[in-house]
Amino acid sequence: MDINRIKARVAELAKSPKNVRFEEVVTLLDNHIGPLFENYSHRDRGSHHAFTLGDKTFNIKKPKARCVNKVYVRQFLNAMEELGLYDPEE
Repeated sequence: MDINRIKARVAELAKSPKNVRFEEVVTLLDNHIGPLFENYSHRDRGSHHAFTLGDKTFNIKKPKARCVNKVYVRQFLNAMEELGLYDPEE
């Protein structure tokens, strides 16, 4: 997946933060965004998953229900914005 498709996918997730599935975020990070950063790390501590991209670290809690809590989606989007992969103005 090229950088423009990654940015489009992140923007898609931002449009409906209440409907973001945990597996979508993890797959996007592990398979597409992570390889762009040499120090990418995904640590699984039970229900909490910690992701490190560049100098940015954020957590996402694996939900019991289907979708990720909006707080964790915001953390993900903030990290993507800092890394230049998301622009909330677009």
